[in-house]
Amino acid sequence: MYNKFKNKEKVFVYGPGEKSGKFYRNVPAFIVERDPYYQDYLVRFKDGKEDWIQPQHLRKPYERKIKNKNIKNQRKRR
Repeated sequence: MYNKFKNKEKVFVYGPGEKSGKFYRNVPAFIVERDPYYQDYLVRFKDGKEDWIQPQHLRKPYERKIKNKNIKNQRKRR
């Protein structure tokens, strides 16, 4: 199965953690592993703490978020 984030890859966390319940705002972390059943990621922060994060709350460095994908390459019809 395809993983969006590879092990030992640097990511930014912007969302709640499941283990501690803390909300992380653009905190850098490294991917430790991916749970195949729940499909979430175990990440390790700089201070050594680990937490489970859903993939929609993880971003790669320098990744741009596209606001509306549907109107990206469409022209207006008259």
